[in-house]
Amino acid sequence: MMNDAAIETAYLAWIADQQIPADVLLAVIREYRTGEAVFHAVTEGDPHLDEMIRPDVISRMRASGTRENLRRLYDLTVQHRILSVTAVNDSFPAVLSEIPDPVSILFYRGDLSCLQKRKIAMVGSRHASYAGLKAAETIARELSSSGIAVISGFANGIDTACHEGCLKGGAPTIAVLGCGLDQSYPAANSGLRKRLLENGGLLISEFSPGQPPLSYHFPYRNRIISGLGDAVILMEARIRSGSLVTVSHALNQGKEVFVYPGDPSSPYSEGNRQLLREGATYFTTARDILADMNWLDNPPDEVHNSDCSVLSKARTGTETAVLNCLLPGPRSFDQLSDACGLPPAELLSVLTMLQIRGMVESVPGKKYQIIQ
Repeated sequence: MMNDAAIETAYLAWIADQQIPADVLLAVIREYRTGEAVFHAVTEGDPHLDEMIRPDVISRMRASGTRENLRRLYDLTVQHRILSVTAVNDSFPAVLSEIPDPVSILFYRGDLSCLQKRKIAMVGSRHASYAGLKAAETIARELSSSGIAVISGFANGIDTACHEGCLKGGAPTIAVLGCGLDQSYPAANSGLRKRLLENGGLLISEFSPGQPPLSYHFPYRNRIISGLGDAVILMEARIRSGSLVTVSHALNQGKEVFVYPGDPSSPYSEGNRQLLREGATYFTTARDILADMNWLDNPPDEVHNSDCSVLSKARTGTETAVLNCLLPGPRSFDQLSDACGLPPAELLSVLTMLQIRGMVESVPGKKYQIIQ
């Protein structure tokens, strides 16, 4: 016996594959309400639909609306437990139908209700520095411990660090994919996907089951990441990073953008420095963001945890990285250099500054530790 919800999701997947312009698709979904109704309008030659959609697209829809194709989409939907929601459903995030290039159809796995929580989008480069990764995980964990859901793009690098940090803080995390939800991409994140869902999180995509992770999908899906967030955080980005596309979407959507300063000498933070020169909002801790968003009714665990309190005083991503390496306990200079991946001269400079500010001390055995 076939599943009615999966049948409707298969119809919507067929529609999503047609590359209908976003504003036209929104009008079609609002007019016909269901994917099945659109299918019948296409196959029966509804003249009203012909007025809404170009003839070449209608022809393409008829050609692809075969029993075999719909069965393929249905099977993918059932196999991977994929659900769908559209702009006419109460559970659809209404903000996405109001942004430029509006979203009409979403495929998802997980708990849609986490979209009702306070949410912050966090973005950054795939090829990130160690310091940037540690800072992203720390900020995400502290936001999560205050009940903030973290949204990111599930890519390698900063995205993964943000999702991991959110899971450690206890709040659900939301991943917006640039491919179909049946795709195991990136392969390295298969375990993260499982833990994300087990923790009440959400995987969403506007791309139908079967759609591969094509390069042009990612900058386009970034408008969903920024659209869902109550604000957007840029953790680390080079000048030409795709993360800056998300920032651009956020600004066009009227969202607040917070920029982490990063290491002032690092090429990994060139995009951050450019945005800060242009007047973006500077922050160094989760508490900074909560204060700006008027969300301090549930402050992060850092207020009650001496280790997190020390981390909150870090002024650069490199300082955060060194402090994170010291959290387990005292380490020698060589151990720190290996763990942080920093050149000896740079590490010595950072340790000196942390000692001057009373955050780190040297102890017997030529080791360093955080001052509690």
